[in-house]
Amino acid sequence: MMTKDKVALVTGSGQGLGKAIAFALAKEGAKLAINDIPFNEAKARDTVDELRAKGVEAELFLADVTEEASVNTMVEKVLGHFGRIDILVNNAGINRDGLVHKGDLKNWNAVVNVNLTGPFICTKAVLPSMRQNNYGRIVNVSSLTARMGIFGTGYYATTKSGLLGLTRVTAAENSTKGITCNALAPGYIKTDMMMKYSQEQLDALIAKIPAGRLAEPEEIAAAALFLAADTSAYITGAILDINGGYLI
Repeated sequence: MMTKDKVALVTGSGQGLGKAIAFALAKEGAKLAINDIPFNEAKARDTVDELRAKGVEAELFLADVTEEASVNTMVEKVLGHFGRIDILVNNAGINRDGLVHKGDLKNWNAVVNVNLTGPFICTKAVLPSMRQNNYGRIVNVSSLTARMGIFGTGYYATTKSGLLGLTRVTAAENSTKGITCNALAPGYIKTDMMMKYSQEQLDALIAKIPAGRLAEPEEIAAAALFLAADTSAYITGAILDINGGYLI
């Protein structure tokens, strides 16, 4: 099994892509620390219950990834319960659409705090333990928007581009400690974030994707599993594009 007995902390895993990643890791033997914000506690508890029903060792750790004290307390609790953290998936994210010349600083700060500051805080919190254990897998969920300029994605694209820089630096600074850090750059995924758009908008978008469809969350989760596995020890600082051929 690819992640047998590994302890994985997945942020924003109460639903959507984070939940799919948690289930992919669990299917391959991982123990799961499910994280989400208190607002999403009910869904996150359902996720834990679903995992436990499959015989997975899973616990819920509520924390806002934008608050360093909250994250540090969460990591301490995860280490106290499981003894270590082998895998961190920085998945938690939000989106606000908006044109740069009409930009709203409140929206900018909200997206930057969750999508970029959050992964920095979480990575910083788990690294001491990983470095002590000479083992770690960090997977950052970036985006297609970090690879190309997409109309109206100024806040989101900027954070996801910054996350690629954080990925490369983290990889460079920790590669001698048995720690890898890589990023996924998914295209459009069939999640609640996409379902806010009209069918007409979705049809127009899908027409531009060579694969002719949106990605299933499980397809992105499979890529996260690959990067989190022992067998990917020689892959670090990489960005894996998963977009159905959108960049062709």
